Amino acid sequence: MDIKKLCAALCACVMCLCAVGCSKDSKDSSSAAESKASVSTADKADSEKPADSKADESGADSQVVNEQGELMTKTAAIFDGDYTLKTTCTEADGSKQEVVRAKKGGNIYLKVTSDIGTSGFISVDGVSYDYDNVTGVYHKSDVTELDGVLESIVKQNLPRTYGHINGDETDDFDIEEYTYTGDTYITVIDLYFDKTDGSLKKYTQTYSVEVSDDTVSEYTVDELSEGAVDSLFDVSQATSLVDFDSMSEDQRLGYCQGIFNKAGVTTDDLSAGGYQTDDLKTISYDNFVSLVYTYGFKPAQQ
Repeated sequence: MDIKKLCAALCACVMCLCAVGCSKDSKDSSSAAESKASVSTADKADSEKPADSKADESGADSQVVNEQGELMTKTAAIFDGDYTLKTTCTEADGSKQEVVRAKKGGNIYLKVTSDIGTSGFISVDGVSYDYDNVTGVYHKSDVTELDGVLESIVKQNLPRTYGHINGDETDDFDIEEYTYTGDTYITVIDLYFDKTDGSLKKYTQTYSVEVSDDTVSEYTVDELSEGAVDSLFDVSQATSLVDFDSMSEDQRLGYCQGIFNKAGVTTDDLSAGGYQTDDLKTISYDNFVSLVYTYGFKPAQQ
């Protein structure tokens, strides 16, 4: 679900990792997970050591670097069963989103509440839907699972790193750091655990890309518990909206124009997004919703 103002996500989150957005193949997942991270500085230092020195170490250092932290592993295990996770995401620009993720059996639920409305994803008995209350539409999806940041750290065997931890907070939290490294970006995830019971209290994601300042998103963990209530998995919250994919071309054009007018999306905005009016006849659900979130509901000029 490619919606600019959503967290990971979709990811991520994810998952959205938040700064990276939501993956088309799995909800709330970061595209930073496309490649397993490596610690290039450690690799470089190792290559400069004499051969006999490397042999003496027998790979012990690399095993320590890539070892999953005990607190991270304990937390991620919760996601093997039924669970509910509620977070509040604060983006770099100060905007906030409340994100609810839940799983019960094979059923999946994701809901994101932003300052302009709610949208989400639901999968029940193998049938999945994306829905968006801001635009009033839904469509059927082929996604059947959520891929989150915490699970991905373990599944991807990400290395535990130590170069980004905020020393000012180590008195209040036990902190574990993990890093995704892509071809042109790095995402660092710092996880903050309660010193008494080891519960996850918050995590941050710092997304670094070439020739760009770091983008930081912070997630406060409002609830992380085993189990999920049945009422979350009511597909009518999606299917009571307008089925975007069932519209004829003319219906889709008229509907999009109506929502754009309500949201304040102009023809210039449409052009900036790479679309002409006639393209709206065949625009996809994802691209339509993305245009509204990207260009719509602008704050009034002061």
